[in-house]
Amino acid sequence: MNLHVSFVPKLMGEEAAAAYLDISIRKLAQLQAQGRLIPKALDNKRGFLRDDLDAFAESLPDWETRKSTAA
Repeated sequence: MNLHVSFVPKLMGEEAAAAYLDISIRKLAQLQAQGRLIPKALDNKRGFLRDDLDAFAESLPDWETRKSTAA
């Protein structure tokens, strides 16, 4: 069943979470392995809270800061 919603769900599966962060599913898996994103459990499914995804994105360094520390 395909359901189109006009809001961002509170809990997202891996594909939706990766799309929400504009990253690949492989990168999402790497972030999980590093403990930087922790999925929640609902029955036999994993899901990511929108608030956790937002907090992760907000924690990323600013582009200018990133460039100056890489040198």
